Amino acid sequence: MKKQSVIVDCPIDTTINVLKGKCKAGIILAIQEGNDRFGLIKKEIKISDKLLAVQLNELEEDQIVIKERTDSNPLKAQYMLTGDGIELCGIIRKMEEWGTKYKLYKEQHVFV
Repeated sequence: MKKQSVIVDCPIDTTINVLKGKCKAGIILAIQEGNDRFGLIKKEIKISDKLLAVQLNELEEDQIVIKERTDSNPLKAQYMLTGDGIELCGIIRKMEEWGTKYKLYKEQHVFV
């Protein structure tokens, strides 16, 4: 199923729409950390081949990652972040930081 365009009126919603999907933030960070091949990303994220392929294709369509194929035999592909993808990493890291703090806060303030 083809994903709908991610551009909406609200810039925050545009960002959320790019990241929406299974493990997209983790995939982006895995690539940033040097896991640039399909198998390495899969090992880092621990998701199925099909799901990873779908998410990588959507990230390609959104111009967050670039897939570069080699002429070797067998064919190999390497994934790299675009400029927008690199910039998005900073946003994801801030979201991760906020989420960690929020989770700790919620765990400490559980009301029964």
